[in-house]
Amino acid sequence: MITQNIDPIILKMGPLQLRYYGILFGSGILIAYFIARHFFRQWQYKDEIIDKLLIYLVITIVVMAHLVHLVFYEPSAFTDPSKWHRIYEIGSGLASHGGFIGGVLGIWIFMKVNSKYKIPYLKYADMLFVGGAVFPAFVRTGNYFNSEIYGRATDVPWAVTFLRRDNIPRHPSQMYEMIVGLIIFIIIYSFYKKNYRRIKNGTIMTMFIVMYFTTRFFLEYFKEYQFLSDSFPLTMGQLLSIPLILIGLYILFVKKYYQLLPEELPYPTGAGTLDEDKPKASDNAKKEVKSSSNNSSNPKNKKKSKKSKKK
Repeated sequence: MITQNIDPIILKMGPLQLRYYGILFGSGILIAYFIARHFFRQWQYKDEIIDKLLIYLVITIVVMAHLVHLVFYEPSAFTDPSKWHRIYEIGSGLASHGGFIGGVLGIWIFMKVNSKYKIPYLKYADMLFVGGAVFPAFVRTGNYFNSEIYGRATDVPWAVTFLRRDNIPRHPSQMYEMIVGLIIFIIIYSFYKKNYRRIKNGTIMTMFIVMYFTTRFFLEYFKEYQFLSDSFPLTMGQLLSIPLILIGLYILFVKKYYQLLPEELPYPTGAGTLDEDKPKASDNAKKEVKSSSNNSSNPKNKKKSKKSKKK
């Protein structure tokens, strides 16, 4: 048996707190960003796109994760005046399903605001989800340090007693999800790295939906029930996962997104790409015409031509 009595606060300075969860959450975002940026560069997109997009995603993911958590796990926050403060306590209580919705919404908003970048929505999603796939592993590790979202009581040898909660040995379900999250990331990263120019746009996002929420569905059996009563056969997390799993399976297998394209997709051109900075043939031709016209209109050049005629 393992006992866990880690103080989730590393450093406290007045009202400010430095927590393991915050460090892991921020580290997950940064690592996801660097991985996604790598594939943006592979597609010959400029860093300015992913740099701007990151701001949109952080805001929409955190806000939507918090709101979905309140709607399904703390609905009284909207009806009980004494709990209204929970609505604006952004970051305290985050749901992974809401985080997924926030990511999808953030990409859409960015596209609308930055329409000059002619990148298909699902292509954005693939490049981001291949990096974002590593993020849940960091979040679940943060949950472990917070002694939250723990598992049900058990007597397995690796059971953990979270002393800051109770004295009951439990499944370390946070670590189960962390390990599964890393495996999903490795699969998605390896597949995209090898085939990124031969897959349909949206394939990586769909693979993530199916793998993450399917494993999430089964891992819920090791976790404490959240919101729903013990008499109901499914948890709230399982109910929210089912529609996403079904949609993902339909796209992946019925629409045959699992199949590779017969030929590699071409590299993009236009705004936000490296091609944008390359001199075009038409521009070079204009420069040559302008240069020749300048030379012909230059008086010195005219005198030289007259002298050469007299000789």
